[in-house]
Amino acid sequence: MLESPWRKEAEKDRLKDSERAAQLVGWFFTALAAWFLLAHWTEDTGFYTTEFGQLDAVVLFGPLLFGIMPPLVRTLRGRKNLARPWDIIGSILFVLSSAYFLCAFPFDMAFFAVPLPDSLRFLIDWVTEDIAKVVLVIGIVGGIAGIAWTSLTYFKVKEILDHRER
Repeated sequence: MLESPWRKEAEKDRLKDSERAAQLVGWFFTALAAWFLLAHWTEDTGFYTTEFGQLDAVVLFGPLLFGIMPPLVRTLRGRKNLARPWDIIGSILFVLSSAYFLCAFPFDMAFFAVPLPDSLRFLIDWVTEDIAKVVLVIGIVGGIAGIAWTSLTYFKVKEILDHRER
């Protein structure tokens, strides 16, 4: 019954050149998020409170920077399933980071939009601490579901691909 989705996924394992190039979009958004969060730090915008320490920086920036690995693997190797373990590790790091910041929230959301030009600040200046925490909870729940699904997909597709290679 569930065999069909795995077969379809195995058939789509090899990326076309256009799909490999599209992985750059993932890099772009990761770089954009990194720039935004690093701008808060380097410009001392007030977003990071005095409680934000080195451990917090590692927990925040580590998963973000690790996030470039799955698209990099897909781009360089041209295979989806080879990148899934990297996706799983990245998702685990994201869930742990989100859970950590749900408990210890060293951010002042009043300064969240500061790195943006004045004309664009309205896009995110409405995000409050409560909204940010709801987003973290959604990220944790979605991340856990994603870890389970990606893990299952990895093993099912690997089994099909291994069988084809024999």
